[in-house]
Amino acid sequence: MVAFAAAAASLLLLALYARFKPAYAGAYDCYQQALKVAGDAASRWPAPPNPPQGWQVLVIYPNGTTLQYGSLARERCRAYEVAGDGALVVARG
Repeated sequence: MVAFAAAAASLLLLALYARFKPAYAGAYDCYQQALKVAGDAASRWPAPPNPPQGWQVLVIYPNGTTLQYGSLARERCRAYEVAGDGALVVARG
């Protein structure tokens, strides 16, 4: 009986791990893409960024002025970079 319970618990844990592993991989991929979009926008600033479709770039100046580029249907992840003039570049995708 104890061996059966241990085997059932092991199978349940393996099933849960298999279910959540793709979600972690997807989140990591999204975060890597967000870092790339933010880095590209920060390196090209002050030229207006052109984010990929489905991505939005916010540029926040130290004085509080905010500029928004691109469109966003649903936010899954975001990343930040600092441009050369001190502006904060936020990529959301």
